[in-house]
Amino acid sequence: MIETFQLLALYVLCIVAFCLIAGRFPLLAPEALHRVSSLDGLRGVLATAVVVHHFTITFVWHTTGTWQVTDSRVINNMGAVPVSLFFMITGYLFTQKVIRGQPEWGSLLSSRLRRIFPMYIASVVLVAAISFYQTSGEPTPLLDNVVALGRWLIFLGGPINGFPDSKLINASVQWTLLYEALFYLSLPLMYCLFRRKLPILALVISIGAMALLWTEYQDIFHKRFVKLFLVGMAVAFLEPRLRKTPIDFSGLKCSLIAAVVLLASLKMRSYSTGQMLILGIPFGLFVLGNNLHGLLEHKGLKVLGEASYSIYLLHGIVIYSVFSLLKIYDFTDGTLAGYAWYLPLIILMVSALSVLTYWSIERPFIIARRRRLDKAAEEM
Repeated sequence: MIETFQLLALYVLCIVAFCLIAGRFPLLAPEALHRVSSLDGLRGVLATAVVVHHFTITFVWHTTGTWQVTDSRVINNMGAVPVSLFFMITGYLFTQKVIRGQPEWGSLLSSRLRRIFPMYIASVVLVAAISFYQTSGEPTPLLDNVVALGRWLIFLGGPINGFPDSKLINASVQWTLLYEALFYLSLPLMYCLFRRKLPILALVISIGAMALLWTEYQDIFHKRFVKLFLVGMAVAFLEPRLRKTPIDFSGLKCSLIAAVVLLASLKMRSYSTGQMLILGIPFGLFVLGNNLHGLLEHKGLKVLGEASYSIYLLHGIVIYSVFSLLKIYDFTDGTLAGYAWYLPLIILMVSALSVLTYWSIERPFIIARRRRLDKAAEEM
């Protein structure tokens, strides 16, 4: 219990320090700087909370030899609650696109590929490089490595160059992208259901892709995670009606409700139906404009929010590099209380690196289509 409070205190101090520093520099894109959305800051909190979760699991792994959850339900939920809310965000945002009318399916697919794969491929390259290093450069057959990398590209992971711990290098975070991919592919089907129209080509492509992927996914797919997307979808459908009510969703009372429910969720069983349902309360409040009394609108948190995808993909690699490659901490006689003092180093390293990769890898691909459209408009 004491170690849990220590980790939480260090986490809060790190985030405060980073936000105070980052807020002094022009690290936000213009559209993010002027965008009023609690979800931007929320993403920053969620992604960095996952860092604490895997940082602690790394201690368990090095001291027990097994990659497993900790004895602290709070620390375990610092992984489960962020993943749950990330899935809700996806369900909400893309259900909104379907509700508002027929999306440009080609543009939607292109935007998702450009959003997900450049940074993901960069992270897989790092995982592969470390795997080869850990196997002392002794290559396995080329075909085996091609197959292994192919499994990573469809978010399954697995040994690279025969290294059994390849998936642990990035804390195996790619598993969530599997569910995100299936959700994106289901959007044409949802459009048929909600709008009662048939986008034939989009349907053929989505059903074909899901059929191919399902042969690999069926043994590891857990339907309970679908509930999280459904909660986000429900919020998207209820939002217009809730906005017509006289409730001040941005007020202090709603902020207290959101904070209390979030704290309560940390003591619940991870990914239980009860936890999923109550998390819909603060998520709905954030969508409706609550920002925890201004906290989620802080510029520093929005910087972390912009870099949240990089944080999510890179934090495991940084943790592995520091403690498994560089071995800066002796786990033989170490304690969690002593190990916890390295958390600020990890969070600040991951945050700084992720801001850099956001601007150098993520953002150029995000805005590529926008530039082409602007150029086309100028030529007309």
